[in-house]
Amino acid sequence: MAVTCHAWTVAPRRAASASRGGERRTRLERVRARTADAERSDVETVAVFVNKKSGGRRGRDVLRTLREVMKPPHQVFDASNAASADVDERASKVLVCGGDGSVGLVSDALRAKRREQLPIAILPLGTGNDLARVLGWKSNVWDDLSDEEAILQTLRVAEPCAVDRWRVDIVDRKPRRSKLFTNYLGIGVDARAALAFHEARKVYPWLFVHELTNKLLYGVFGSRDFIEHSFAKLRDDLVIIADGAVVDLPEDTEGVILCNINSFSGGVRVWDWEGNEDAAFRPSRKDDGVIEIVAVSGALHLGQLNVRIASPSRVAQARDVSIELKRKLPVQVDGEPWLQRRGRLDVRFHDSFAMLRRHGSSTVSTLVDDDEFVVATRGAASFVAATWTRLARAFVYVRERASLWWWWWCNKSWRSV
Repeated sequence: MAVTCHAWTVAPRRAASASRGGERRTRLERVRARTADAERSDVETVAVFVNKKSGGRRGRDVLRTLREVMKPPHQVFDASNAASADVDERASKVLVCGGDGSVGLVSDALRAKRREQLPIAILPLGTGNDLARVLGWKSNVWDDLSDEEAILQTLRVAEPCAVDRWRVDIVDRKPRRSKLFTNYLGIGVDARAALAFHEARKVYPWLFVHELTNKLLYGVFGSRDFIEHSFAKLRDDLVIIADGAVVDLPEDTEGVILCNINSFSGGVRVWDWEGNEDAAFRPSRKDDGVIEIVAVSGALHLGQLNVRIASPSRVAQARDVSIELKRKLPVQVDGEPWLQRRGRLDVRFHDSFAMLRRHGSSTVSTLVDDDEFVVATRGAASFVAATWTRLARAFVYVRERASLWWWWWCNKSWRSV
């Protein structure tokens, strides 16, 4: 009996020991789970909006990837549904994946729902990406979208800043209407190229699937004015009044650009640059409630500005601008072009919204010296000039052949009648 009792007394001890070990492991797992939850709660909640139409097919790929990578409490939305997006109240930062236009779309949608505006970072997927450039959000910042922690760390160290937004009121025979812009407003040669680009993209969307091809096609559309100079008398076709004073434009003006940020048409720097300071003007800022007015002398001048071998004609800085159009002219705001009939454009400060700037890109002057911008060299300038010349000659050749063909066809039809 003693042996039997001993056996019966040992077995429960072993079972109890095993039970206590299981409880210790369970408690340890719970502690580890609570620690992981606590660490995760320290991470700021991020709302991500992706414009799946930006960057050709890349927008769709980015949307699919981020939906797999970003785990709760982070959220990923389609930017086209930003107005109906149910953003978590804990969200403290926003990442917009798309072009500069997507930023305004998401910002307005969030403002309509929240009292507090959330700061926005940009993953550039558009064509120009000028606002993203000024804020330091180059595409290589987001090289690894498969690492959630890397994305969160980039946003965690980003620096808050403000960006102005401007309103242009259109006054003509139609009811008064308004458009908002953050980057720039253009009239003349640059707006005509943007309008041709926009119309072609609506008809042949399959051609516009990559940033490089988009820029090449934009150059093709702009090459027409390299020869024709359609806006050679632009100085007589409009009157600009800046803060109550009439602006005197240069004689060779073929385009006028009102810039809120110092990056135009995919990186062209039109206001500040080293060695060309002017005491009559202040440096360009994106948050000072002042807009810069620049004149360009044609499509070639814009190309020269891009490689930094020419100087823009800085004509004014103002807080209130009124532009009287004496005839129908092409106009664009942030890459959205239209043909504006005779009338008046009133440009005024509208508001400012919170943005996030990449850590380390504190000023535009440090950004423009980056490899992402075009380096001004004589060799590059010669190549650009030669390319523009070839494109212009090709355009003239095609136009002449088309005219001859049309003349022959009309005469043939007339003879057959």
